[in-house]
Amino acid sequence: MENVTTSSTTVPDGIRIGVCGLVGALYLSASIVTVTFNGLLLYVIFKDPLKCFRRPFAVYMTGLAMTDFLFGAVLNPLSARIEFYCVKDKDGETTFYHIIDYFIDNSATVLIFAVSVDRLLAVAFPIFYRVSVKNTHAAIVIVCAWFYCMAFSLIQLADVPVEIYDTVDVHMFVTFALTADGIIYLFIYLILRKRRKVFPGGDETSQKDEEQIRRLNSEKEFAFTAFLILLALVITQIPYLVMTVIEANCQSCSETTWFFVCHEFADFLLCLSAIANPYLYGWRVKQSRDSLMAVFCRSRLEPADLEISQNTSETKKSKIKR
Repeated sequence: MENVTTSSTTVPDGIRIGVCGLVGALYLSASIVTVTFNGLLLYVIFKDPLKCFRRPFAVYMTGLAMTDFLFGAVLNPLSARIEFYCVKDKDGETTFYHIIDYFIDNSATVLIFAVSVDRLLAVAFPIFYRVSVKNTHAAIVIVCAWFYCMAFSLIQLADVPVEIYDTVDVHMFVTFALTADGIIYLFIYLILRKRRKVFPGGDETSQKDEEQIRRLNSEKEFAFTAFLILLALVITQIPYLVMTVIEANCQSCSETTWFFVCHEFADFLLCLSAIANPYLYGWRVKQSRDSLMAVFCRSRLEPADLEISQNTSETKKSKIKR
């Protein structure tokens, strides 16, 4: 999504320069926070002290964290530079900024959609998911998503009209993707609700049923975390969509001061999901939170959590001996 400064000749210079300077400073601040949060999450995943990042869902989160890290390290500083210059790309030239902008924004959306599909498979077909879905499959999906989004962003080099390109981009990567995500999580909610009635729990619950309940609660936690990541994306996308609709249907509005100010801040909000994602996954999910504590605050971690890594290693050694 193109978030180039949309300055207008009708906007007073004082307001225009002030808003551009403020938004540019916000982009730089967001860049530091985004790189820090996602960098810490990637470091913890790399260290993996409790051996808990060895499932497809964690692989998807790794791909999303890498995309968000690139967002903070590359796209936010470029956006800040454009804001500080406070000019509009009047010639509509396709630059590196435009290509990387569409690539990173769309990659995050596609990866979140892939996470939604992954959660649907895990909840609707648990046996098939545990047996057939591997980490390598998730890695292949991530690479394909990156290639797909890069190919779409490079279409700009073919001199496609900007209006047509932006329309296709909005409907393909925002309208369709978010609608499909909403339908997927509706199915997930209905399936989890039905499964919960089958395994209500209680004193007479068998050991097998207790295992099913623990697995169900785990899938519920991951599904809810993925839903919160989607919700963060939706919340940051709504202002951008509203301003896009206004710009397309009200030509006079785009020449006003209020539109310029709202458009600037709506563009900035697009980068906030990259800050929220590592928090939602890295701190809300217990396994990743314990791993974070094991890396940076080992003395504050419960002994039972520290034994997870040891038990996992012993189990693997016993399997090898057999």
